[in-house]
Amino acid sequence: MASNAAIVKDVKQFEVALSALKAQADSIVVSDASTCLAAKTAQRDVRNYLKDVHSKLDPFVNLAKRTYDETRDERNRWITPGEEIDALLASKVKTYERQEREAAEAEQRRINEERRRQAEIEAEKQRKADYERIAAEKKAQDKEIADAVKAGEVKKREAERLRKEAAERELRAREQAETDAKAAAQNVQEVTVAPMIPKVAGVPSRINYKAEVLDAAKLINAFVDAVVNSSSLTVKRLGRKHD
Repeated sequence: MASNAAIVKDVKQFEVALSALKAQADSIVVSDASTCLAAKTAQRDVRNYLKDVHSKLDPFVNLAKRTYDETRDERNRWITPGEEIDALLASKVKTYERQEREAAEAEQRRINEERRRQAEIEAEKQRKADYERIAAEKKAQDKEIADAVKAGEVKKREAERLRKEAAERELRAREQAETDAKAAAQNVQEVTVAPMIPKVAGVPSRINYKAEVLDAAKLINAFVDAVVNSSSLTVKRLGRKHD
């Protein structure tokens, strides 16, 4: 309280002195030797005023600085070890999260590869079944044609046409079976395996990505082009606003 009272008292004196010095400086017009002497004398008074302010208030500033430094050091005495503990825990958490993400990615790849392999197996089984069905249908058609020829219901030329059409249908059916098998093998719904990383408010999980610049010239050129294009757009927009 005593310190504050002393400062308030000094401030009142400074206000009066500063006001007088300002009025004096405003009133002086340096045009000859005598007015130059008056200005330099006023400068001396201003500098004496500044010395007086420093002598009276610097002790309070220095005390406040010492108090700040001591308080900061005391705070850091407790903050620094806490930050080291936090960094230790963060390192352990990041190691686990990295391992868990890698494990989840490996499991995801394994599951999806198995699903693709199973889809290929099922597609191949279906293709073979379709081939057997197509072959059986072709065989039945050939028999029908042969029986019709034998019974005299179909002439040889007509029988040849029917056999040709049956062969073409068989070929198209086999091609369709191949197409269906390929589509079935590729039609795999992939799954996503999420890593088991718990969430805690105030402790976010971040992934730090790294990149290696292989061609710095291309990167610089791309950046320059982007800046130039951005500047051009800005100029155009400003131009439209002035129209």
